[in-house]
Amino acid sequence: MSQKKAASGLGTRPGGSVPEPYSSERTCRREVAKLRRITPRRKTVARRLARSLVRLGGLLCQTGRYGEAEPVFIEAVSILEHAAGANDIEVASALNNLAVCYKYLARYLDAGPLYQRALVMTERARGPWHPDVATIYHNLGGLEHAAGNWSRGEPFARKSVRIRRQALGPQHPDVAADMTALAALLDQQEKYAEAERLYRQALAIVERCYGPTHHQVAVNLNNLAAVRHARGDAAEAEHMYRRAISIDTTCLGPRHSKVGFSLNNLAVLLKSARPKESASLFRRALAIFRRSLGRNHPNVAICLENYASVLRTLGRRKEADTLARRAETILARIEAVNDEAVGVTGTINPEHTPFQLEVRPSPIHRVGVFANEPIPARRKVIEYTGERIGRNEARRRSNPKHVYLFELDKYWQIDGAIGGSGAEYINHSCEPNLRARLVRGHILYCSKRPIVRGEELTVDYQYPEITRMPCSCGAASCRGTMNKVGRDVRGSGTSRRRLS
Repeated sequence: MSQKKAASGLGTRPGGSVPEPYSSERTCRREVAKLRRITPRRKTVARRLARSLVRLGGLLCQTGRYGEAEPVFIEAVSILEHAAGANDIEVASALNNLAVCYKYLARYLDAGPLYQRALVMTERARGPWHPDVATIYHNLGGLEHAAGNWSRGEPFARKSVRIRRQALGPQHPDVAADMTALAALLDQQEKYAEAERLYRQALAIVERCYGPTHHQVAVNLNNLAAVRHARGDAAEAEHMYRRAISIDTTCLGPRHSKVGFSLNNLAVLLKSARPKESASLFRRALAIFRRSLGRNHPNVAICLENYASVLRTLGRRKEADTLARRAETILARIEAVNDEAVGVTGTINPEHTPFQLEVRPSPIHRVGVFANEPIPARRKVIEYTGERIGRNEARRRSNPKHVYLFELDKYWQIDGAIGGSGAEYINHSCEPNLRARLVRGHILYCSKRPIVRGEELTVDYQYPEITRMPCSCGAASCRGTMNKVGRDVRGSGTSRRRLS
């Protein structure tokens, strides 16, 4: 959610291999309680219990109770891993659903690796063009959308559309949901023409398949309204927002977080022309977010910022300043990749690496990238991607606490924080197992030696000697600094990464 639009106006899809949830939460809870009483618990009973827990978690998510759903899915994963093995397809589905909870709870760094583990398992079990694979790519794009890294999420969303179209055909409602997710990432990058085209195509499909009052209709209306607002059609945007609010209030209930998203967006639209009505809408959205997502959720902070802006217009500056400080405190808690509070998700784009890699906690610094399979020497491991920026913008973004910049030449740099492949999470070492190569404008990290499964990937950052950056890599030959020392390495460029 931003000043323009809610961050989670798109849906997140549950695991494709999970059966439809029970129609009644009470019925589902009774089934779980009955299966828990069975002893000894054989594998068939354990699977039935895990499936019932997944159904219960799905019902809790449908009603916006993500905090309650989290321990339910954790228990389901644990039971399935014990009964069926860690690589079973039902484990992948439960991991996907647990990641959905983490996304809505703004625990992005917990969600990302779970989605990626589920993706590997699902591709292995179903093949790369199965709809369940598209579901996880859809959710990876939704995660990056929620974290505010829209260019990073775009390739995930495009792949979900390609896979699902091939598997189900272009007019399937699940394809429409993927198109909506892609459009949501595009409109935040101000690619309005393509975004509006996708929203309208998706809206036509879901209205034909589900009717005019389905929740997926509301999702498209909410997001399409934001595009119409950005393109100057406030009247049509207001009509769409109000219709989305009416549909979701009926389908999901008046206290669901998705009603709050549309209320916030309508309030943003009205804040200049009708500030009193806007303030009332922001208060309603805040109450919903605090109840359904928690008082420290990023969407609460952004809604507080929006509300503070309206209060200043109404002359209530003291109250506005208090709300703005509260919002700043909340946003400061986000594990971020830059000063704009773009969240760390720990995802690796498989399009940029031929190997199975994983982001997890690192003994060197915070998180790092680890090999999930052996990597031979002298092989391309991953490409370092991101937003291409000039030196003036790089200077503005440069911050020792949030730096993922890689110098291409004296003018251009790549900011891996925005649209990165996951290579930006690779930590520094004075005895690295990777080296950086510049090949026709592409930054490639290549293996210097064989790398064993489970080993952390590292590279020598070679910071310029302007500001000394201490090193804590722990290598036997550690030079005590991440700065370049002595003669430069041929063809390496200079990586400026967040490591402190």
